[in-house]
Amino acid sequence: MDSTAIIVAVITAVGGIIASYLHVFRKENREDHALVTEQIRLVHRSINKIGDKVDAHLIWHSEGQNDSTTRRDKERTAKQ
Repeated sequence: MDSTAIIVAVITAVGGIIASYLHVFRKENREDHALVTEQIRLVHRSINKIGDKVDAHLIWHSEGQNDSTTRRDKERTAKQ
């Protein structure tokens, strides 16, 4: 056998091994990205819900400024 054929066979074998490792890492990377993307979506939904609650609460405060007492104050005085 020619030494060139041996070198080509070794390069092909090493290249095949590297390609198979890259394929495995690529698959793991896709799975990791999918997991992270889902977690980011969940955080985004939670933040939107909290933002909506804060907005509603601020509106409640702004509408209640004309009233000199808040609901909590009215409840306290009713209990006493």
